[in-house]
Amino acid sequence: MSLQPAFQAHLDVLQCFLARRDDIVESIQGVLNAQRKPIQYLQDGSLLSRHFEDCFFTLTGVTPDQSRLRGQLEAAHGASGFRPRALPGLHNGLIEPAEMMIRGFHLWRQTRWPGRNGRTHYAHTLFNLYVIRCLELLSLRLWDAGPDSAGDRLSHIQDVLDQLWTTTPPDQPVLVRDARWLIPLAQSPATDDLGPYFDIADKVAHTLAGEDRIEIHNAGVRMAAGHLRSQIRHYSIKKGVPLDESSLVLSTRNTNALDFALLIQDLVPLLEAYEHACLGDDAQARLELADAICQGTSPDPELFLNRVELLWAYSMIEQLFITTDPEGHAAYTPMGQRHVQLLQEYEARIGRVSTRLHDDCAHFRPVAGDYSPYGVLYGFSTDLIEHMALKTLQPDAVTHFSLEDVFVGGHADKLAWVSGWRQLPHLTREVVRLFDYPQQFAEDMFNRIEGALRRRVADGEAYATAQTGRLHILSGDDSEAEATHTPESYDEARLLSDRREGRCLVSYRTPGGWVAINKAILTEVLAAGRDVKIAGLPPAAAGVLQLMCPQLLASPVAGGVAST
Repeated sequence: MSLQPAFQAHLDVLQCFLARRDDIVESIQGVLNAQRKPIQYLQDGSLLSRHFEDCFFTLTGVTPDQSRLRGQLEAAHGASGFRPRALPGLHNGLIEPAEMMIRGFHLWRQTRWPGRNGRTHYAHTLFNLYVIRCLELLSLRLWDAGPDSAGDRLSHIQDVLDQLWTTTPPDQPVLVRDARWLIPLAQSPATDDLGPYFDIADKVAHTLAGEDRIEIHNAGVRMAAGHLRSQIRHYSIKKGVPLDESSLVLSTRNTNALDFALLIQDLVPLLEAYEHACLGDDAQARLELADAICQGTSPDPELFLNRVELLWAYSMIEQLFITTDPEGHAAYTPMGQRHVQLLQEYEARIGRVSTRLHDDCAHFRPVAGDYSPYGVLYGFSTDLIEHMALKTLQPDAVTHFSLEDVFVGGHADKLAWVSGWRQLPHLTREVVRLFDYPQQFAEDMFNRIEGALRRRVADGEAYATAQTGRLHILSGDDSEAEATHTPESYDEARLLSDRREGRCLVSYRTPGGWVAINKAILTEVLAAGRDVKIAGLPPAAAGVLQLMCPQLLASPVAGGVAST
């Protein structure tokens, strides 16, 4: 099986499916006519997935070459490193029609199994989900034939997406309108391999036209920040603590290196475009970009706006961004060099636009009775598509909003749309109440942004509201006596997990096992204005630590870093 599936062949087969939509929907309706099937069948995702795809690929007129395309996009996606991590109790993956069949079956078993018309209605929804899934997978294959054709391929995906909605009955929601949103959507599941995210970011930055790049970054910022805000609220409620409680702040910062790094990758071009819009007096573009930037900083406004020197270290991922040569000298990888350049640019640009951003921020204040994206709750971005799809099982489903609208403020009609996603007859009142639109949370999130911007603007060049401590790497015979911190021993399984997630400032193997320094000292000690003095590091590890947080160093340490 080819790991670089023929792009045009997949577009052609999707257009074939669109032309035969009614036949395929009729077959899907037949699969949904399962009220007399045993419960094991109704919950068998693998079997249902095969039966569902049979509705497409066993269609009369599908050629043998087209049949061989089945499964190729999924195989290429996994081979590229985007293999979803198993998360017990959670669906962590792309849009999966079979999973949505299982949820539909569960609802029908709790209420009433629909007749033919009801099954056909949901079959259209599942058809749409399948095409969107294929287009998501294709969106990460833009570069398989080289960088020059990526823009044209993206426009072809948009053409097929437009065709999907022209063939869709009017009582179905247009789940996503813009093909550029498919690129970050295809990367929303959690994976163990983090490198591919940065590979895609680099390709987007260097191969696509400016307007396309900006919209992809816009989508990425809004969806990633919404995911992090939802995560913060979940743990705030679970622990029964306020949003600014120290353990919650620490946990959020320690566990989100990938999301922070990707937010930087997306925010820098948005900040550049925002500066241009301000200078060019383009009021609409200025507000749209300000909205995205404010949302992007919302998971931790103090970190993103006032403690950039700490953000630098929190967003670094040792195993991706730093390498060590045979002589033990540390150096940035090409991926690390690009990230450092973006951090430098981010720091400069956020400083230049803070006053304008503070002025524009007021436009996005949540208002009671209206909708604010600061109140939307979800796990992964794919969940939003699934909420809209499952709601089509109800006669009151709203059809005129799509994914993009989730991240733009609106009035009571949009608030009712988002609030209605979980108002389903099989859900308990407790579950519905847990996910009620959280007006106070939205206001609290916004107030954090506004407050951080106010402090940034008020302080000007000396924007840090508290002096950040310095990092001292000690060497010599007396270093142990002066040290405030030394590397800690780690269980290997935990250490490898922490390394993969970017939770360590430095880690290395010793004859006695793995040792590391956790990023917790950034907030617990340095952010509080106290110095950290670290002893016991071999030269190579000292070199890595210098590259992980260069802005926090009291002074460079000789040796351990490769000369440039």
